[in-house]
Amino acid sequence: MEVISKIISALNNAHLPPIYGFVNGKWTETEPNDIAVLRAWHDAGNPLGNHTWSHMNLNQNKLEDFELEITRNQPVLSSLIKNEDWHWFRFPFLAEGDTSEKKNGVRAFLAQHGYKIAGVTMSFGDYMWNEPYARCRAKGDDKSIAVLENTYLEAAKDSADYSRELSHRLYSRDIPYVLLMHVGAFDAEMMPRLLDVYREKGFQFVTLQQAESDKFYENDVNPQVPASADSLEQVMAERGLPLPPHPAPNPMPDTVCR
Repeated sequence: MEVISKIISALNNAHLPPIYGFVNGKWTETEPNDIAVLRAWHDAGNPLGNHTWSHMNLNQNKLEDFELEITRNQPVLSSLIKNEDWHWFRFPFLAEGDTSEKKNGVRAFLAQHGYKIAGVTMSFGDYMWNEPYARCRAKGDDKSIAVLENTYLEAAKDSADYSRELSHRLYSRDIPYVLLMHVGAFDAEMMPRLLDVYREKGFQFVTLQQAESDKFYENDVNPQVPASADSLEQVMAERGLPLPPHPAPNPMPDTVCR
């Protein structure tokens, strides 16, 4: 609750629009207090969406089992959201199927059940900083925490520049980007500074619905159409264009406070 409260406060203080949180219902069984976390998120005006029951990877599992995971997750969402639409779906690991049968099958299932897909066009792996931060805090290593703070913000800047370069190479414009992040203790600490970084780089914040109203996301909001490239990297590959350099954080977060 402390973590989610810090994140909610940072978002509210920065006057951000409603932001989707994607839910794995399994953890509400192993950690019943997580229901209160989800309720706090929703009560703050932020919607929730489906992320499967247990964060199943479609590429490594049968289509029928994956569909059951989506269905099993729905009661958690419907119990928290009474009169709002929670039919947005994010693929765990962004894995949309390793065969045409899975890709087309899951899209048909999502379309049949009224879902739209929450695509991702910007991400800097923010989750990688949370465990190192916990280790550094346990050791009282403020110097290493400062290293984590610097690399976290630099990774966000590099990722934003990377996504924008791809978009401009492909479309000569900024598409509305969809940013993927996670709930974690370090994210909670860094959120105010992170939001400042994005605004300093000229970004404005919009809802998922507003972002995905752009033609780029047509494949996501309408699963009835055949699967096609739906990330900037995939479109680059489809057009035979080389990806620009994308440096890894230095040092890598997992090497800190070992």
